[in-house]
Amino acid sequence: MRPASVEEAAVASDILSEAARWLMERGQTLWHLEELTPELLRLVARQGELFLAYWQGQAVGTLIYQHTDPLFWPEVPAGTSAFVHKVAVRRAVAGQGVAAAMLAWAQERARAEGLAFLRLDTDFNRPKLRSFYEGLGFVCVGEKRVTRMGYPLHVALYELKL
Repeated sequence: MRPASVEEAAVASDILSEAARWLMERGQTLWHLEELTPELLRLVARQGELFLAYWQGQAVGTLIYQHTDPLFWPEVPAGTSAFVHKVAVRRAVAGQGVAAAMLAWAQERARAEGLAFLRLDTDFNRPKLRSFYEGLGFVCVGEKRVTRMGYPLHVALYELKL
């Protein structure tokens, strides 16, 4: 795992868009393509919050790692948690433990930063993805309905005590 440069935002966008299209083909929506553009991800990269996972010299995964989350977790005091968003891997490595390794990296980083929790959200109606997070030790602590980029979302809120 390493921070994505502004120029590498396009790589992260490609990984996320590949995952989004794959889900759409199966009648599921996790993200909308307009929220995965290189332009938007460049802003995240400039803030040092966009990361790429490399395997055998190739970028195979991406995630956003932040210290605040005003949309999903506005009540969480600053300095207590890290938040992970937009976890995705290339289809070629799906099911090979890359996503779990990325989340383990985020957990270790948050622990090294002295934080108490690693938190994330996921679509409330994605039982397989929710089971994946629960298998990694995350606990569902609630649900929330919000609107992001004009789209209504119903999410399950997960945290991992560090």
